[in-house]
Amino acid sequence: MSLILIVDDKEENRYLLQSLLTEQEHKVIHAIHGVDALEKARQSPPDLIIADILMPVMDGFTLCREWKKDERLKRIPFIFYTATYTDERDRKFALGLGADCFLVKPIDPEDFLNIVQETLQETFAPSATQTKPEKIIEEEESVYLKQYNEVLIRKLEDKVEQLDKFNIKLEQELAERKNEWSKSVQFNQELERLVTERTEQLQKTIAQLEELNSVFTGRELKMAELKKRIKELEVKEKRGSRD
Repeated sequence: MSLILIVDDKEENRYLLQSLLTEQEHKVIHAIHGVDALEKARQSPPDLIIADILMPVMDGFTLCREWKKDERLKRIPFIFYTATYTDERDRKFALGLGADCFLVKPIDPEDFLNIVQETLQETFAPSATQTKPEKIIEEEESVYLKQYNEVLIRKLEDKVEQLDKFNIKLEQELAERKNEWSKSVQFNQELERLVTERTEQLQKTIAQLEELNSVFTGRELKMAELKKRIKELEVKEKRGSRD
């Protein structure tokens, strides 16, 4: 059973890695950034460290450099496991710092566990400390800082490009929503116009019906008066004939 240090500022990532590793009977400890990882590793050195790169306080690149400068920790294998630094130049920079492996998410769980196991076996091999060359490249601090800054600037440029693409997409979506809203307003306006026209037509029809009804009612009254007058004349004629 090996002791493995997981360094990641996201709890869900730490949980997923712990689930995988504990199934293989490894013991796992956590750290949320580089400074936290160094403190815990110096108190209880692990057999392997698996670290993310993009983290607050101290990122993975700086952690790896400090790790490989520490006499107690530098021979402990260091694996990068990242979803943000995926450029080939990032991988080369990480390996140049002394990292043993550079893995990009997502990766098949079985492949991931095989890589972890192989890395541990290489470390525990009897001749490992004698024949395995030092991977860390001794460089002047200015050279390291130059390369580190280039990596960060490149990542910043990637983020800016992603942000620009997101803004363009957002503007397109807003334009589409605005167009849909405009169509909706036009539809409502057209509907209101039709309702108004129908209402006016209905009101005209009602007025015509009322007019016809009044005429019809007037005619009814006239017919009644006429019938009454005829009846009066008939009665009068009958009386005249008797006299």
